[in-house]
Amino acid sequence: MDPAVEGARLYRLAPEDFVAARDEVVAAARAAGDPGAAREIAALKRPTRAAWLTNLLVAQAPDEVDGLLALAGPLEQAQRSLDGPALREISGRRSRLLGGLARRAAGLGRDAGHRVDAGLEREVRAVLESALADPALADRVRSGRLVRAERHSGFGPVPGGPDPGEDDGGTVPVRPGPARAPAGSGTGRGRGPGGRPDAATGHAARRGTERDRQHSAERDRQHRAEREEQDRAEREERLRAQRRAAAGERVEQARLAAHDAARERDATRDRRDAAADRRDAAHRRIEDLRAELDRARTAVTGADRDLAAAERDAAAAERRARRAGTEVATAERDLDELDD
Repeated sequence: MDPAVEGARLYRLAPEDFVAARDEVVAAARAAGDPGAAREIAALKRPTRAAWLTNLLVAQAPDEVDGLLALAGPLEQAQRSLDGPALREISGRRSRLLGGLARRAAGLGRDAGHRVDAGLEREVRAVLESALADPALADRVRSGRLVRAERHSGFGPVPGGPDPGEDDGGTVPVRPGPARAPAGSGTGRGRGPGGRPDAATGHAARRGTERDRQHSAERDRQHRAEREEQDRAEREERLRAQRRAAAGERVEQARLAAHDAARERDATRDRRDAAADRRDAAHRRIEDLRAELDRARTAVTGADRDLAAAERDAAAAERRARRAGTEVATAERDLDELDD
């Protein structure tokens, strides 16, 4: 079992799934008779959500992440050389890549079924931005096994920020001029008797000092202009990020509302279908009762006819019985008369 491969796979899992999956891999390593791998994997720490999103991003878009981190060298060189056009161009690429990669990481998290808000997206961006200034952090990011959302804490140049050679006021130190000869060293080149500078040397020194001041002032102006341009670009990027975050939040809310509406629609359809089934059953019952009523009415009509016929037959029988009785009485009288 390769702990590096298993570790990379584990760090692509969501934080809530990490511990259980890690323990399964540890158990498998022990069962396979590999205690070293088991110990190494057991030592892996559960990542934060921002670290997990960064690991997902590295796994899904390694070339894009490398493209961002590759800007660290050119960006530092442009800062040190005060190359305004290069600094603006690299800073613009840096901002675009940071924003695009942070949004992609957020999208990967949402695709995995997790809610990713604007704050979490900003954390991922901050990790990537810090990796530009910290080579060790950049290596940890590239490994895809980041455990927490690390920040740059060294003293190197911050990406897009001032050069470390600047003072607090944003000025560039004036380069030192030629070293002065030690006092009492005697008459040197360009000096008059007693070691005093002659007029030509003093004039040249003043011209050199003036040029240094002019160059320093020009560098200051150029750097302020570059810093203002960079600040403006970063403000615009922050504003765009805020707008994107707000739009993303609105989209998420709309999706949730649409999901709730769809769920309510489905529930309403279920209730409607159940009511329709009950209505159809009631109609069928009515039809059955109507058919039964028709059959009962037919039976009653038949019974009425049978009753009328029976009553007619009974009346006829009664009449026949009376006639028979009369005939019997007549016959008995005739018999009595014969006996007399």
